[in-house]
Amino acid sequence: MRYLRAFGAFWYGFLIGDHVELFVGPLVALLIAWLVLRSGWGDGLADGFLLFVAIIVVGGISLTVSLRPRR
Repeated sequence: MRYLRAFGAFWYGFLIGDHVELFVGPLVALLIAWLVLRSGWGDGLADGFLLFVAIIVVGGISLTVSLRPRR
């Protein structure tokens, strides 16, 4: 059981680490892009641009959270 817990802790630290938004944000962006593509609202190029913009927004949010002064 100890090895399983260590394995889980490694993957949690590797994937999520200190910034949860950098793990969840791209997953949500991929989900939104997939939903838009499946609904037929946009073509592949527009969907790729939407994904690019979403990833830039997630990076900006993470940067803003990281640079916020601590109390």
